[in-house]
Amino acid sequence: MEQTVLRQLAHARGLLAYRQFLRAYQEEGVRLGFGSMWLGPRQWKRWLAGDLRTAPYPNACAVLESMFHRPVTELLAPATSTGDGQPVAVGVIAAPVKPREIYEMMMEAADQSREAAEEAELQVGPATMEQLHDDVVELARTYLQRSPMEVFPLLVAKRAQILARRNETARPGQLQDLNFMAGVASVLLAEASIDLGQTRDAVDHARAAWSYANSIDNVPLAVWARGMMATSAYWSGRARDAVTAITRAEQHRPVGIAAARVYSIAARAYSHLGDTDRTVAAIHAAMEARSADRGGEELQEIGGVFDWDAVREQRGFSSALLQLLLVRRGEFDPAAVQDFTGRILDHTRAALADARALPNDQRSATVEATIGIEAATAFVILGDLANAHDTLAAVLELPENMRTFPVVYRLKCLHEQLGHAQQTQQVRALNSQLMAFMDASTVRALPAGG
Repeated sequence: MEQTVLRQLAHARGLLAYRQFLRAYQEEGVRLGFGSMWLGPRQWKRWLAGDLRTAPYPNACAVLESMFHRPVTELLAPATSTGDGQPVAVGVIAAPVKPREIYEMMMEAADQSREAAEEAELQVGPATMEQLHDDVVELARTYLQRSPMEVFPLLVAKRAQILARRNETARPGQLQDLNFMAGVASVLLAEASIDLGQTRDAVDHARAAWSYANSIDNVPLAVWARGMMATSAYWSGRARDAVTAITRAEQHRPVGIAAARVYSIAARAYSHLGDTDRTVAAIHAAMEARSADRGGEELQEIGGVFDWDAVREQRGFSSALLQLLLVRRGEFDPAAVQDFTGRILDHTRAALADARALPNDQRSATVEATIGIEAATAFVILGDLANAHDTLAAVLELPENMRTFPVVYRLKCLHEQLGHAQQTQQVRALNSQLMAFMDASTVRALPAGG
């Protein structure tokens, strides 16, 4: 480990061991009015080695400077090159070695051994681990029933708690569990970012989730994260990047429901590219994967967002076919348009039937709204404005803070299709309702993402 000025001064004051330093550090923080500040053992080790990309936070700098009476830049510098150019100590002992120097080396080696022993014994209490796990699972299970405006701050705070605990344990099993929880929280942050219209942020969260999954060789979580990267990409208008992410997800060789979700997302990606053959092939592959599912996957057992049920799968199929129809409508003859809209309506009816069969506490008003909008759009394309109006009645009751980016995006597509219809009083009234509904969305108040 490199000798820093901080390391030498801490050793001289008997503060090299983590627990001894933490006690003095917290006492000084309280004395300076910052409260009982926290520092993890790994961060302390990085300070001792000068292994930092940026300076510590201002409060931490103030405490260090008060404790050791030197600027932080000097404390974190190598001991042979301080800020004023004066050496504090020589890094290499010149021969012959004096007895006093041997004694100091022995004392430092003993301090290092004590520090290593303390770090090896560090662990997070079982009650804390259980609570973190339960909290993350609860957020996953209730996410689809809640507003992303409400859930996002909770997810940010929960992931921060999980990451902080990683610095408090040296137990491989606990580190693996914490990385899994961090990955799950990152997936949920990606979901929330899409719902809030911040699709570029969603890609970052999804990539973080994949990194956590990859670090612990958790294939189901890695596949889910790659799927989120694809979803984030096509919502950002980068369909080819979505296909790339799907290809990477397939490299994990998912099976059953995991594979069904990957193929469903692939169908969405290909539909944005206007690739009819691959869109339809992906839909059939998803159906086959679901029929071959044997269950028992860890993410499925969490449930909620991670339960890729028939409702969201059928919606994925209708979304893909509708997007394909909108991209290539000018190339389709009336019979093909009739065929596609018929299939879209079949999938939306199946999705809504499955959704309404769920217990009330498992139904998602937002998911059902997106399905209803797609059905209404298909009716408008067919010229059936009466059914479109009836289908939208439930959608227009969606609370303002549940009118997410995917909801508003689909409504914009519907609005465009109404523009192609004969501008009757009924059409104008419906358009007016849609515009008022979208303008009242809480999500619309956020800066544009993408």
